[in-house]
Amino acid sequence: MIPNLIVRLDANFLGGAGKRAYRGYLQRRAIRALEDSLEYRFIVHYKKDNLNLLSELCDKYGSDKGEIKQSGHPYPWPSQTFADFYSRLFDHCRLGIKKVFECGLGTNNPNLVSSMGVTGMPGASLRVWKDYFPHAQVYGADIDRDILFKEDRITTFFIDQTDPRTIAEFWGAVGCDDFDLMVDDGLHTFEAGVCLFEHSISKLSKDGIYIIEDIGIANLSKYQHYFAQKDYKVEFVNLLRPYFWLDDNSLVVIRKNSITTS
Repeated sequence: MIPNLIVRLDANFLGGAGKRAYRGYLQRRAIRALEDSLEYRFIVHYKKDNLNLLSELCDKYGSDKGEIKQSGHPYPWPSQTFADFYSRLFDHCRLGIKKVFECGLGTNNPNLVSSMGVTGMPGASLRVWKDYFPHAQVYGADIDRDILFKEDRITTFFIDQTDPRTIAEFWGAVGCDDFDLMVDDGLHTFEAGVCLFEHSISKLSKDGIYIIEDIGIANLSKYQHYFAQKDYKVEFVNLLRPYFWLDDNSLVVIRKNSITTS
């Protein structure tokens, strides 16, 4: 009762200044926790590229991973800037990517957790990957059976990423491994992310990249502690953008450790 009253007073008399200050505090605390435990970091400043192919494809298909245009999207929240980051990873080698997997098709069923809302576009990011990686086979998975589909170079399957049994069944149905890119854009909880990772990382190629998207600031330290005990190359990427809070605009980027000998 009291917190709700405080929220209303803040909105009515302070214009939401209290909420903004609190969100800023949470953001600074989350980033500071990473800085305290990981002393090395890259700080990259860049100008928005309005000719970014990946962001253009996000606009075309309705994916919230990025944008060029600033309105007319099928989702009501600010788009993320993952496409900006992915472009820097893959623009130079996108023609060589052969296998892509993404968990989370973007259900538009409002009764399911992580729904994109009734105006959401299921399969949007899979179609983005298909166009961006023109030689890749794209595999998707989701807990919503009603949105599964198959089309040229895209195949989708059922999965419950909190259930190791259905993850194993999914990989059995896929029937291949050595993925160049694996993306978790599913349930967005720490527990679900760890479950999918532990039962899927064996399918990543030795030079591939596994990415967990939409890391909320409350989960940044959880993933940092989890991966501190693992033998992987791990980067925690906070994508800061003007006019909006960090919120879940963060990624965990994982590569296998490989020893190169001459």
